[in-house]
Amino acid sequence: MKNKIISCFILFVFLFLSCSSVFATNVTINTNDSNETIDSEKSILELVERNVCEINLNDMGNFKKELTDFDAENKELTITLTVTNTMEKEEIQKPVEIYLVLDNSQSMTSTYQDKQKIEYVKETASLFTDAMFEFFTDVQIGVVSFSSVDTVTDPSATLGTSSDAQLLLPLSNSSETVKNSINTYGHTVGPYTNIEAGLELAQSNFSDSQDSEKYVILISDGVPNLSLDTENILTYSGVNAQNTKNKLQEMREQGYHIFSVLMRLYERDVENPDAPTVEGEDRHMTYGELAEEIFGTATNPTSEYFYFIDYEDLSTTVNDDIFNNITTVKDNTLKNIVIKDYFPQEIVDNFDFEYVTEPNIGTISETIDTSDNSITWNIPQLAEGEVATVSYKLKLKEQYDADIVDQILPTNTNVDIDFETADGSGNAHSDVSPKIRLTYEEVPQKDPDGNTDNTVANTDIPQTGNNTISILAIAVTAVILFALSRIVRIKNLNKTK
Repeated sequence: MKNKIISCFILFVFLFLSCSSVFATNVTINTNDSNETIDSEKSILELVERNVCEINLNDMGNFKKELTDFDAENKELTITLTVTNTMEKEEIQKPVEIYLVLDNSQSMTSTYQDKQKIEYVKETASLFTDAMFEFFTDVQIGVVSFSSVDTVTDPSATLGTSSDAQLLLPLSNSSETVKNSINTYGHTVGPYTNIEAGLELAQSNFSDSQDSEKYVILISDGVPNLSLDTENILTYSGVNAQNTKNKLQEMREQGYHIFSVLMRLYERDVENPDAPTVEGEDRHMTYGELAEEIFGTATNPTSEYFYFIDYEDLSTTVNDDIFNNITTVKDNTLKNIVIKDYFPQEIVDNFDFEYVTEPNIGTISETIDTSDNSITWNIPQLAEGEVATVSYKLKLKEQYDADIVDQILPTNTNVDIDFETADGSGNAHSDVSPKIRLTYEEVPQKDPDGNTDNTVANTDIPQTGNNTISILAIAVTAVILFALSRIVRIKNLNKTK
């Protein structure tokens, strides 16, 4: 009997200990261990703050970074960057007066690429005339040619006077009249080039109106070797260069808009044998050096604009560049925009990055640059009213660092923007961004039928590794067994009496 009791006791203890191992357990996340990763299936992605980053670009445009899609189920979010030029084109409302001041010297009758130089000018000037009259409702155009008088056919003529230029047409509001006048240009030519005489003649034939915008389109194939009040001083550089430069500066100061076009770029570095020698060097000045002495450079011109081009580029220069500059009061384009969007290290390490849409304007980094955790968006030019956009997605990785659980994470660190306008360069910065948080969720237990068991225990569920209840149960069992053994013994004693 005693052996049976002991066997029952041992079996009872074994079953008790075995059953205790199926008690429910809790998962503990060691958030101090940065090497620990968590399965994203057991996580919840929450949107904490839907902050919108907005940056003003010198009152000419704005930048916006905003959350445009949030998918908690797939643990991903989409962010869209938008750059807008908020300006409108400013167009001239005043009456417009234009003089075409055209080189009519002997050199213009020569050919370039099987075409007479004068023909390049005629074709370009005619197209320009049509464009001006089509664009403006109140425009007048006049035509002046310049070279020099012919002292061979008229020995009494004097070089270096206003006679070196001819008024082919005073200001006219008829497109056809202007084009007919352009066609007569080049019928008579002179041997030398007196640009100052042409500018002076045009200036004296503008109206006295203070309400009109006044423009000069100066076209020549070379620098002057003659100017006013120089008599027979036929030299490049020196007094003729200085007189011409002074005239350009004077007219600019008086409010005339002068577009100087010189068609000899292919010979920029060629020495002009008739030019002075360069001091300290055994060579003559080049055509480029002579041109800069009078007109300056494209970036620092003597007049308002200077174009040093080849003949075949004349039409594009006049009918695109000069046309746009005349018809637009101010250039309101945003240029050379560089946007750098920076990400926190926690985002880079724990989220996958990909573009949802490519930029409709400009180019952008293919992926995050891990040297500074940024992407860079380059937009060469954003015209008035244009909008540039790009979108990217951040998706939680399947395994991520446990340290970011329950932390509020900004999706981006900051945005830096550099850009240029007609008035100079600018830059802007912002550290505003949407914020998210990850929480860890234990997977719910299911019953044998596949239903989620939502039963809540009235008392705490015993935890694995807690031996108090087991020891107490063993002790109670031992007492019961001892009592049973005493009862059996007393019964046996009573039987022997």
